[in-house]
Parts: sequence; structure tokens; C-alpha cells
Amino acid sequence: MERDQKGLCTVLNSERSGERDRIFTLFSPSLGLIKARSYGAQKSAKSIKAPLFSDGVFSLYSAGGNRISIKDVDIVNLRDGITEDIDKTTAALLFSELSILAKSYDEELYMLLTRALDALDIGICYKRVVIMFIIKYLSISGSFGDYERCPVCQKVYSESEVLGYNSLIGASCCQDCSTGEESLLLPPKARAFIRECVKADSMAIFSFRISENQEDRIFRFLLRLLKASFPLEIKTLSSGIWPLL
Repeated sequence: MERDQKGLCTVLNSERSGERDRIFTLFSPSLGLIKARSYGAQKSAKSIKAPLFSDGVFSLYSAGGNRISIKDVDIVNLRDGITEDIDKTTAALLFSELSILAKSYDEELYMLLTRALDALDIGICYKRVVIMFIIKYLSISGSFGDYERCPVCQKVYSESEVLGYNSLIGASCCQDCSTGEESLLLPPKARAFIRECVKADSMAIFSFRISENQEDRIFRFLLRLLKASFPLEIKTLSSGIWPLL
């Protein structure tokens, strides 16, 4: 990284460092994932103010290695509507955590993150936003199938088929290839909805018509699927705020 850099970033995390400083985890479409220190953030009234989930143009200074500090920031999207509600905040924390845990930090993932945060901020139902994010996130990572054929045996699903789950590949599959996890059974109508979400643009998913009960079932199924198939612990899902069953 050059000594001085400037770019659009989204704040994924903010934590204390010692008595005076804060460490910000930033995601930039041009700079990738960055951990940067704000000196005196705990004590000075003139310190950097960059709330969680906000977008800002950050001026950064690199002293070499991983020693990066924030010189200045111009907040361009505060998204303060997210933190007014516990479910929207939990969803945004989940998106931030998954973005930090991602294998790569490219523009496609950044666009997915910011679209999901914007949707929460303007009041789109958090369950629908979580559904969209998980499907598109796992699709980007390459660990999500098309829900049209079994990823193990390649059999095309029938319209009335109930899907199982294969723990060896971490994905939904036909019953013949299932390893028996009953909590991850997926009924036909839910599978059809997920199949259409896989094919659709992320923003179009918000306009799909579905009952509240079905939306809730798909929401909880995808949380369980994410937890079962993700290789690392997802702290947001372990908080107990959202029961998975």
C-alpha cells in the first residue's frame, strides 16, 4: 500500500485499542479489506467519527506493513436507520462478519454488502434482505448450487421433491445423496423460491411475492444452512438473538 491513499470505504467493525485509540475494519471496492487505527479516538473531541455500517471517503496513511492510520474521513452515507432496530442491526452485523470472513474482497462482494445495508436502512424487511444476502454471498463463494439439480449425483429435481443436505459438500441435495440432517430438509415451494432468487438480480428479490410464514421458514432455513456449511464460527448466529429453529 502506498503511504497515502484515499478511497470509498464501508465501516464493518470498530473496536477499542488501549485507552485512547480505535481500530476500524474497512471494506473498500478499490483497496480491499483494511484495518486502520484512529489515534486518540477515545479521548479527543476532534477524533475520527465513522459509525458502523456508514460509507465514507477515507484518507489513509501507511507507515509500512500493516501499520495504517486514518488521517481524515468524509462520511457520505450514514445509514443511521439500521441501528434503530435490533433485527436490522443484527442483520448488518451478520453481513459485516461474513464480508470480513470472505476469501476475496472484490467489487462484486462490496456491491452486495452495500446494497444489503442500503436495503436495511430504507426499511425493507430484514428477513428478505438476509435471504438475498446469504443466497448471493454463497453463490459468489461458489458453494451454492442452482437448486435445479443435485450437486452430488446431478439428477434434475422433480417439482414436488423435498431436498436433503449433504454435510460432506455442505450443500442441499436430493434425498438419495443426503447425510440425514432433518433440520435442513427443504420443501418444494421453498426450493422453488430459492431457485428463482439464485437466477434473479439481487434487487429484484425484494419484489418477489411470498407469504410471511414462508419467508420466515426460508429465512431460518438459510441461517441453518449457513451455519452448517460455513467452515468458521459465525459469531452473529451464536448470539442467540435469532432462534434458528
